[in-house]
Amino acid sequence: MTLATLADAVVAAIGLLLPALLLHRLRGRREPLPGGRSIPLLASAAALAGGAQLLVVFSAPAGLTVIAKLLAAGAALAAAAVIIPRLPELLALRPAAELALSEQQRREEAAARELAEDEMLQAQARMDRAVRELEQFAYITSHDLQTPLRTIAGFSQLLTRRYRDRLDGDALEFLDYIDKGTRQMTLQIQDLLALSRVGRVGVSPIERKPLAEALAKAIRAQRASIDASGAEIASGTLPEVEASHDLLAQLLGQLIDNAIKFRRPGERPKIAIDIAREDDHWRLTVADNGIGIPADQLEAVFAIFRKLHAPEAHPGTGMGLPICRKIAEFHGGTIHATADERGAQLHVRLPVAVARPRAAGSPSELRGV
Repeated sequence: MTLATLADAVVAAIGLLLPALLLHRLRGRREPLPGGRSIPLLASAAALAGGAQLLVVFSAPAGLTVIAKLLAAGAALAAAAVIIPRLPELLALRPAAELALSEQQRREEAAARELAEDEMLQAQARMDRAVRELEQFAYITSHDLQTPLRTIAGFSQLLTRRYRDRLDGDALEFLDYIDKGTRQMTLQIQDLLALSRVGRVGVSPIERKPLAEALAKAIRAQRASIDASGAEIASGTLPEVEASHDLLAQLLGQLIDNAIKFRRPGERPKIAIDIAREDDHWRLTVADNGIGIPADQLEAVFAIFRKLHAPEAHPGTGMGLPICRKIAEFHGGTIHATADERGAQLHVRLPVAVARPRAAGSPSELRGV
């Protein structure tokens, strides 16, 4: 075999093997290929031409060999013209077996995601159910406690009125402790009931109304303490907001009451109410010039029955801000506190478009009747 024949054989073999390898790589693929069907067709033509050239090299006359070479070269050039521009895409293609494995992995990952989502939904449902049960327990317990508490308060007052002349100083002092304790517990029960009622049947519907109306209602509810303290309340232009406006009035009234209650000694309370649009939320801020909140207690003040001061200094049950937080959360919003040398600031973040919350149930439903 001459060197020229050997060279022709090598070129022909390469012309046969490369398209054959390409066809093997593309075998079994279902997704569209870059360039459509032209690449497999041209690769097949190049492979056939290379095979024909390889056969002709060893068994055909020289003239036929030249024709075979020309055909192989033409098929190779045509295939190259189509394949080379799309070479990066073709190299990125994965074999059918690898694709099958990848598809199986995708199915397993999708199944795992679905399972995780189901578990998350179930956990959310359990948490929602636990919250509802806790609210029901709080409502029923606090409601039922009022009857025996009224009995205790009534009889202690009766003892004080009827037998004051027969009782010594210690006995009267003890009855006074009972009276103060029952009054404090009555206030706590009333606030606990107010907390459990947020979002229940009877709450005003979600409406788009001027916020100024809710503020006016809050001021009317706090008129006695506002007049007694000489508090000044200032607000900018208040827009229409979508909310339960009875609850917003309750929230604003509570924040005004806190600002008056925790004022600086000898200073007239000054309360500034401002609201601004932030993307899809409102930021409602109530700022005062009071004694402020310690930095390490800015979150603790929202805990139920949490009081930072002695009842003698600042009376109350510690339920005001927890009720405000529940009202904010009822609307899909949040509330947090900040403080500085000027006083305290309460920031309420409310969605511009409020989802219609589902009521938690009526008192009769809570008892299962």
